[in-house]
Amino acid sequence: MQMISLRALTAGTASAFAAFLLVHASGCGTDAVAVDECRDIESARCEAGKFCGFVDDVDECKRFYRDQCLHGMAVGERPGTLRVKECVATIRAAGDCAKAGAKTLTECATQGLPAPSQKTIHTVACDIVQEPEGAEECDFLSKPVEVPDASPDVQSEAAADVPTE
Repeated sequence: MQMISLRALTAGTASAFAAFLLVHASGCGTDAVAVDECRDIESARCEAGKFCGFVDDVDECKRFYRDQCLHGMAVGERPGTLRVKECVATIRAAGDCAKAGAKTLTECATQGLPAPSQKTIHTVACDIVQEPEGAEECDFLSKPVEVPDASPDVQSEAAADVPTE
């Protein structure tokens, strides 16, 4: 009697473990794009945001975005190292303007600071920090993610479920 119970328990445990692995293994992948690039950009925003008055604790901000960036960037593809470096430099330059007390991009130039961006929709340095996609160097941040169409199998199954008259 004990032998049968032990076999049943062992078989049940093995089945449960196999089912657990099957279910969790199928959901463990990540399609996150440009995690490190996201972290570089958000780190620059945290540092510059301190001088703009919307970040109190730079380290806390960086920790928050370190985890948030695990989702990757919503750009559909990697922007490339050069583009990310240009974007980070733009954000840092805007932070430097704010640190020097220059509110507008014109004031940055009159104080001898480099212009954060050559082409931007913003006129205020901290606006570049808050919404960097408005600067040409960071415009890749606003590109929408392309969602692929449903596969033919999914479409045919959906069509098969539609009642016919």
